[in-house]
Amino acid sequence: MALSACTDFDEMNTDPTRLTQANPGTLLNPILYEMAAYNWNRYNSYTFPLMQGTVSTSSISGVGWYNIPDAAGDGSWTTYYKWLTNIREMEKEAIALNEPNYRAVALTLRGWIFQLLADGFGDVPMSQACRGDEGIFTPEFDTQLDIYKQIVADLDTANALFNTAVGLKYNTDGDLLYATNATLTSGVSPGIVKWKKFCNSIKMRVLLRGISVTELGAKAKMEEMLGNTAKYPMFESNAEAALLPISGVYPQEAPMTRPQDFTSYTYLSEFFIDNLKAWNDPRLPVFATQATNSGVKSYIGLPSGYAVVPSFSASQPKQALAIAPMKLTLMSYAELELIKAEYEQRYGTVVNAEDHYKKGVAAAIEQWGAVVPANYFSNTAVAYNGTLEQLMTQKYYALFFCDYQVWFEYNRTGFPKVPTGVGVSTGKKMPKRFKYPVVLQRTNLKNYQQAKTSMGGDDFDIELIWQ
Repeated sequence: MALSACTDFDEMNTDPTRLTQANPGTLLNPILYEMAAYNWNRYNSYTFPLMQGTVSTSSISGVGWYNIPDAAGDGSWTTYYKWLTNIREMEKEAIALNEPNYRAVALTLRGWIFQLLADGFGDVPMSQACRGDEGIFTPEFDTQLDIYKQIVADLDTANALFNTAVGLKYNTDGDLLYATNATLTSGVSPGIVKWKKFCNSIKMRVLLRGISVTELGAKAKMEEMLGNTAKYPMFESNAEAALLPISGVYPQEAPMTRPQDFTSYTYLSEFFIDNLKAWNDPRLPVFATQATNSGVKSYIGLPSGYAVVPSFSASQPKQALAIAPMKLTLMSYAELELIKAEYEQRYGTVVNAEDHYKKGVAAAIEQWGAVVPANYFSNTAVAYNGTLEQLMTQKYYALFFCDYQVWFEYNRTGFPKVPTGVGVSTGKKMPKRFKYPVVLQRTNLKNYQQAKTSMGGDDFDIELIWQ
């Protein structure tokens, strides 16, 4: 007994195969994978049918008929704040270890996720969020304007912190997004160069979302960025875009476990198919199967929001879209070019707008492995016409499988003009936002009520400041 009392039980009970302390590198890859996989599934289950890309034949009570459940945004709220908590820890560790690049990456991801929250809900907790370790369990809600201003400020801080002469030393096997480790090429970290471009490309997305909000000063900030790309580098190709490669091998499994579920009772819409057919678009066979009717194969979509299930066969999404290896979109190069095109439409020249439009459309096609036909832009349905409707219709496809972005952009611009089917009940329409999770009324009632007052209500039709 005397001898055993001298034994160091702490040492005996320490598992030598497990980490005893987190570092910013151990936190990074789970954040990237879990966020990207979750957002892929949300595009598939919510954004795609809501924006009339897919039509279900199992029910006419889904989001494609604008029957939105009150809890539609609950999973996003929980998931985003979960990973924001990890991002906060990542930033704290980066500061403690004097690792500016890790802090810059954390601020970039923080800006990306907080924009998703603010774009989806409106006012949300930001300044007091994820601070349970400080005893803040009922965080106050920040206003949308304050959130967007803080995101821009954080991204500016990140842009200044990135040091391309140093990599990410704790990710010895490379981070999932850009394979960044400590390796340098001619004294430069290729991964950090791309991270910095992702940071500034996200900032362009934030600024365009708030382009009509005077207090944000988005136009002047975009003008500054576009006029000084040495200070604010952005994506220049698909190879630099934030497209997360997933191997399909555990733990990098595809977001959908069974590919057959991807097409179960699911068909592509007339709207989705007919645009691609009119454009003679090479993405059509990449995205869609052919249906057989009377012995003839063709690409054909189902009408959106039908009242009675159509009797003909229709095209389905290609199952290959749900099978790894694959790339999950955080932000594409195509989106950035179309952001630039809209800026030029509003404030610049027709020549520049057309140039960015063509680059954006071409990048969106090539992102999916298709080749842009030599005569693609000669088609009158595709040739640049200077309208926001054309730009946003192309952006609809450029944002294919990119979380909620095409829904947000529709609520910002009113384009593309997605159809409302004859089976849609009177009074049902496109939601402007998610409702707050009901749990807030039990756990954070005072601040929930203040946010509700600030927003003018907590309903699907409450407009956000940029809508």
